[in-house]
Amino acid sequence: MIFAAPHLLWLLVVVPPALVIFFWWSARKSQTLMTRFIHSRLLPNLTVGLSLPRRRFRQGCLVAAAACLIIALARPQWGFDWEEARLHGLDIVVAIDTSKSMLAEDAKPSRLGRAKLAALELMQRAKSDRLGLVAFAGEAFLQCPLTIDDTAFRQSVEALDVNTIPEGGTAIGAAIEAARGAFKEGDNHRVLVLITDGEDQDTDGLETARKAAAEGMRIYTIGVGTTAGEVLRVKKAGGGSEFLLDEEGHAVKSHLNEDLLRQIAGAAEGFYLPLQGALTMDALYDQGLAKLPKSEHEEKLIKRYHERYQWPLAVAVVLLVVETLLPERRREAASRRSPAPAPLPGLPSPNPL
Repeated sequence: MIFAAPHLLWLLVVVPPALVIFFWWSARKSQTLMTRFIHSRLLPNLTVGLSLPRRRFRQGCLVAAAACLIIALARPQWGFDWEEARLHGLDIVVAIDTSKSMLAEDAKPSRLGRAKLAALELMQRAKSDRLGLVAFAGEAFLQCPLTIDDTAFRQSVEALDVNTIPEGGTAIGAAIEAARGAFKEGDNHRVLVLITDGEDQDTDGLETARKAAAEGMRIYTIGVGTTAGEVLRVKKAGGGSEFLLDEEGHAVKSHLNEDLLRQIAGAAEGFYLPLQGALTMDALYDQGLAKLPKSEHEEKLIKRYHERYQWPLAVAVVLLVVETLLPERRREAASRRSPAPAPLPGLPSPNPL
């Protein structure tokens, strides 16, 4: 059994205990008020026939009904059928820079870590789109072919690190070429989302982008990091970290190259966005990808789970009916005439009729 809204189940640890505490407090408060305003000799006559077990049973029905209603709101689902669905969407290749410059921490937790989170955020928005993944540094290769399987895409993204590509550097042109190879002949609406700091050592990224645009590819660039830059640190084998040094022994400082990323995006009819805040990928999808015409993909088998919220809802209704119809006084005690109260001292007894 699964729940469509499992986050509502936390109410089970709040509402039923709160009702139990309320009933306990209410009983003590009622007892205190009765002893304060009613003479102790009259209490037995006023409470004749009241059943404490019945009262507790009714309260238990209310607590159990509240728990069942919460479970029903969480929408329990049990069993499923397979249904074929025809999907309409885009073909999107996400290219992520895995070079050493992505170790910079001017984007938290690091440039690469933030880029991976951005790719997963895009996956959440691109529900009906096919997604592919290209990893690139000094060279590039297709990490995940175009797929509608979110699990496969997520695992491919999470597996990325700065050692994925053994050759150092940042070859944006190679990343664009790898993305071109990911699309099949005849595919429409080819989209490349390039997530990088823009430090292109090969200097052919812009020209490759123009060639890809001539074939119908749109390129959207996402810049990771800051223009002020960050000195790179690498982890040591024995723990800790040290500065990454160049051939002359100087610490390497990496900067975000926004100008190049704007030029690449402009050459391929896309646009550039800096990766800042939590809404960057939403802006990319809403302002760019969502406006593109979507093509029809292959059929996908989708699980349609059977809703079972009716069961706890029915139990809750039965418990509420029982609580309403069950009186606190026993019938034989309620029908029995209560004896006349004894006269108070100093007052004459009432004359019988």
